[in-house]
Amino acid sequence: MPRLPAVWERSGPRFAAACGLCLALFLSACGDESDQPAATETPSAPARTAAQPAASPELPAPAPPARSYLPPILKEMREEAPASEAARHLANAQLAYANEVMEWQLSKNAGYALWLYLGADFYMREAALPKLVKRPPRFARSKALVPPDEWPKDSARAIREALTEMDAAVDEEREQYEKLVRYALDDSIVDDGKLGRRYLKAIGEQWQRYESARRRLRDEVESGAIAAEAVTLQGHPLRSQILAVRILFRRMKEARALLGEREADKKTIMAWRQELEGILDEAAFLPFAVPGEPERLWREFLRTARRFPDVVSLGEAQGFHPEVRRQLNEAFSHTENAYNAFVDAVH
Repeated sequence: MPRLPAVWERSGPRFAAACGLCLALFLSACGDESDQPAATETPSAPARTAAQPAASPELPAPAPPARSYLPPILKEMREEAPASEAARHLANAQLAYANEVMEWQLSKNAGYALWLYLGADFYMREAALPKLVKRPPRFARSKALVPPDEWPKDSARAIREALTEMDAAVDEEREQYEKLVRYALDDSIVDDGKLGRRYLKAIGEQWQRYESARRRLRDEVESGAIAAEAVTLQGHPLRSQILAVRILFRRMKEARALLGEREADKKTIMAWRQELEGILDEAAFLPFAVPGEPERLWREFLRTARRFPDVVSLGEAQGFHPEVRRQLNEAFSHTENAYNAFVDAVH
């Protein structure tokens, strides 16, 4: 039986909804009593009959489920034999594709749409427009991004749709950027930046469209990667922890793309930091099958990893100046060392 902290059983949305229901009914009961008129000698109202059913009290809407940052498979503990050779071979083929996509996510090509938006935004603030660079190759034709035959069919279809959407968004965004360039070079237009702001808004909308499709790509690929990694780790007592760490490190490495030559916008940085925090929060409650020193080092790893989103929060407040970036690198390095200590204790 996995050992879970007592708070785990009480912190979910069901517990919160139940408490809300109790409170609502209690207040309703108090209100009914206080609204009753004082007793008089007038005849009481006739008793209700079957034809006059009592109105049932309105129940509050259930609380929306909290977002989960780790897949459900990580939160289950099952004793399984190692996967077959054929299953591991298929999983490794899927992982090879997933690794290529994850590497692409950190590339300049993946950040091209963001570069266009930030360049346009910089122009509107500083009146200096970066030179338009070459468009990346078509995402929907990229050998690195198109899923192989070994990839699950439904997921492959969703990935192709996301790639097509990314291409369409970048094409439209680039077209709007070119219009902004012509606008910036046309001295005959005097409109106090009105048309420029319109172009910036259109560019921002297409960047958001691209980002939405890119996240769908990332989520589909990562979901497949987790399933494949789960096969390769089948039978390992700490499979959940290892998979959670891989997800965490992938998110941490996104710093390279988000904090490149030009930082991403504040909302994107905040969402990234919240995801890091959410992963760590959920990882703390994963079932742990190897008590003792490995569990102590796992808790130590989680405490060390928490420093990374803390530094991101510092950057949100102060800006990601060189000292904050140094602290991010240091936090990542310490997190890796803490994880290595945990792995050494397990083996």
